[in-house]
Amino acid sequence: MPRNLEIKAKIDSPSIAERIAVEIGATFENEFFQIDTYFNVENGRLKLREFDSGFAELIFYRRVEDGFERWSDYEVIRLSDSENLKNLLAKALGVKVIVEKRRKVYIFKNARIHIDSVSNLGNFIEFEVIYDGDEKQCEDLMKFLIDSFSIGHKDFIKVSYSDLLLQKQTGG
Repeated sequence: MPRNLEIKAKIDSPSIAERIAVEIGATFENEFFQIDTYFNVENGRLKLREFDSGFAELIFYRRVEDGFERWSDYEVIRLSDSENLKNLLAKALGVKVIVEKRRKVYIFKNARIHIDSVSNLGNFIEFEVIYDGDEKQCEDLMKFLIDSFSIGHKDFIKVSYSDLLLQKQTGG
């Protein structure tokens, strides 16, 4: 199962984050609108991610939610019939929450930099450093990214967008 080291943080200005990404030498990969439909599962998280291009993927992941930097194990399946699968999973498991966001993706070494504008939540940045057999390299690269983007302790978010939306819906 693939693995990455990730963080999420609240940001005030996506344009400043984009400027920093370019300054450190990251390459712009893409911009798109995503709808993530999370399903009720007992173990880990299961979401159907639909892109505005018509492309879709089913993503399952597990991670420990106890720190700002989190290791995540994940699997991704590309889909050809996402609408029918979404309906089937909704009937079988129930929909937990739906997250809508505009995402800009930059690549730096073995890291993905996501600059997100999430509906009903605001602006965020995520770093996903893809594990390639060297945990120290992942941790060092994560530290470089956190320092480069001047992410402070108060900016880190320990939970997923789905959790933030659920907290907002329940007033928690």
